[in-house]
Amino acid sequence: MDAYPRSGDHDGAIGASRAAFAAALRGGDAAAAGAVYSDDASLLPPSAKPLKGREAITAFWRAGVEAGISDVELDALELERVDGLSYEVGRYALRLQPAGGGTVVDRGSYVLVHARQTDGSWRRAVEMFSPDAPPATYGDHPVD
Repeated sequence: MDAYPRSGDHDGAIGASRAAFAAALRGGDAAAAGAVYSDDASLLPPSAKPLKGREAITAFWRAGVEAGISDVELDALELERVDGLSYEVGRYALRLQPAGGGTVVDRGSYVLVHARQTDGSWRRAVEMFSPDAPPATYGDHPVD
């Protein structure tokens, strides 16, 4: 699903992190989703106060899982690296299946800043995402 060519360890490591994040949310594992962030990461979700730190970000994704996140798709459109930082710009689709039924789909854009850690790994340092429009619920039929 990535829109940029993979070349080198940098692209592969960030792509693997993106895949691990998506798999964690699909599996309902907020702790694993939070593990892709650095200890002091910032998350700037729409219509909410910024969150600071892996623990707060993990709690955010835990609330999402409890609200019914069932799938996430991340389409990286751009990935650039400068020294120990990398930025990624892309599109997302987040599906929720709330307990009350129906499917809610939130589509939008995201930007991520990845930072190289002292152990050589890449972790999310700053993330911001913005929906195209308010998510809509359409009975039992997913919106595509």
